[in-house]
This record gives sequence, structure tokens and C-alpha cells, in this order.
Amino acid sequence: MSQIIPVIIDTDMGVDDAYAVMLAFSSPLLKVIGITTCFGNVDVDSSSKNVMKILELLDKHARVAKGAAGPLLGKNRNYSNARGAFLHGKDGLGNVGYMLPEPVHLEVDLDAVSYMASLIRNQDSKVTIVSLAPLTNVATLLLAYPDIRDRIDGIAMMGGSVFGGNMLPAGEANIVADPEAAQIVLQSGVRIVMCGLEAADSAYFVKDDIEMFRLIGGRTGRFYYDLSKDYLTATEKLTGERRAVIYDSVPVAWLINPAVLRTRPCYVEVDLNGQYTRACTVTDENCAERSPNAMVAFSLDRELFLKMHTEAFRQYG
Repeated sequence: MSQIIPVIIDTDMGVDDAYAVMLAFSSPLLKVIGITTCFGNVDVDSSSKNVMKILELLDKHARVAKGAAGPLLGKNRNYSNARGAFLHGKDGLGNVGYMLPEPVHLEVDLDAVSYMASLIRNQDSKVTIVSLAPLTNVATLLLAYPDIRDRIDGIAMMGGSVFGGNMLPAGEANIVADPEAAQIVLQSGVRIVMCGLEAADSAYFVKDDIEMFRLIGGRTGRFYYDLSKDYLTATEKLTGERRAVIYDSVPVAWLINPAVLRTRPCYVEVDLNGQYTRACTVTDENCAERSPNAMVAFSLDRELFLKMHTEAFRQYG
């Protein structure tokens, strides 16, 4: 039997984060030992509230700690006009978060970084961090507690790209939100799997997929159907294609079954100074002069990705 992987999920809870958390809790191979929240799709307070609502919907238990409200450097965004509000709704949950009752879960007293450090130190085995948000919390953890790096088995991150961006011409959204944090993490020496836009290009659901989740997923499936409708429409307005890209499920799916991704070792660095390429994850595939510092995902098996989510919804149904 495969060894169970203890994971900490760091999230800016939006629509795709909700799918990722659902998938993580559905797998017997993963043990979610804690969840931390960050700014990103929504402000950090809304992110924390959304996490607790989703946990109640799924009838799962994990303690939640609130983290960074903004990037390490620079100004935070105006969430009322942010891209996240367009894609994820004003509440981060497709404008249907009101359908869920107010959470009874309480946040822990510790901040996210202190909480992550305590969880990692208290585990018998090494912990994997699943980063679904800007890397601010993770970078701060590595700077504040350098002694625990050897207790981290790896960081499975949704972020970055090899060939282009979705927030800026060369920048992916989570990296754009805090480029300095991303550079700190990539240069940390911790094992990293970078699940960027190349893999996410195939990590999508169409209307029939979401309808199937509604039919087999019981109360959970019905909510996720409502959660996804505006997201599907907003994505079509943005890209011209009627499909819901579930970015944040990609690193979770890889942890459950690595066969879902095709990866290769690369050297990745974040451009912090480019006039037109700031936040670009510059990726050296050949590594002629530098050793690889990340496994980079170049493609995703969509059929397997869909199957994993279908099986997850069956559990909740």
C-alpha cells in the first residue's frame, strides 16, 4: 500500500481551489493536516471564510490559519475590480457562496506561517505543501524557519508558465501577484513541482462534465454545479472557449497520481526586473549551465484528470 502523504494546502479560495480541496479530501493517499489562506482570487478574509464554508459542505475537518493579506513588496490589489472578481465572482465562490451556511469552524490563533511551521515540526514524516495561491506564505515560511526545510518533502505549486502568461503577456497570475515570493521559493533548494499554464491548458471541464458532477455528487455535486456556471460563462468571455479551467486541481491530481502529468527537470527563475517580462518564470529546459531546481509540467492527461474528479464526486454522492 502506498504511503499516505501529509499535506498542507495554501489557498486563495476561489472556484478552482474549491475543486482542488474537494479532490484532496477524496483521496485516501492524502492526509490534509492543515489549510492556510492567502490573498489572491479574493482578499484573505474572504479566502478564509470560503475555506471554512467548503469544509462544512464536504463534512471534512481541518484547522484553518489566515496568512498574507498582500505581497512581500508593492501594493495589494483592489479586489472589487480584480480579474478574480470577474472569474470567481465577488465572493470567490461564483457568487453562490450565500447558499452555504455560515461556517462554525474557527480559525486557529496562529498566523499561517507559524501554523505551517508547527504542523511540519510535529509530523513524524515529511510534509508536502500544496500551493494554490501566490507564494507569499510559503516564501515567508522558508525565510522565517530555515531549519524546517529538511522536513518539507516538496512543494507542489500551481503557478508559472514556460511559454506565456494569463495575467501579463509573460506572467501567470499567482507569480504576478508576488514575484519576489516566487523567486524565493524557486531558489530555496526545496523539491518543487511547477504546475503551470501548459498543464492547465488541458485541465478543464465543459458543461457536460459539470452536469455529470451534479448528477452523481449529491448535495456537494449540486453546489459545485452552481459554483461553476458563472465561472464557465466568465471564462468564455475571457477566452472565447466555453470551458472551466480548473488550474488548482492540477498539483493535487499529480500528488494522487503522477501519471496525470508529463514533467521534465528544468531550471526556473523569476524575472524581477524586466520592463515587459516582470514575473515571467524564465525556464531553461536544457540546463546546460545550471542544475534543475524544479520539475515542470508540460502537459496533462485530461481523460485521467476528469476520471479522478468523477470518482471524487461519487464519494460525496
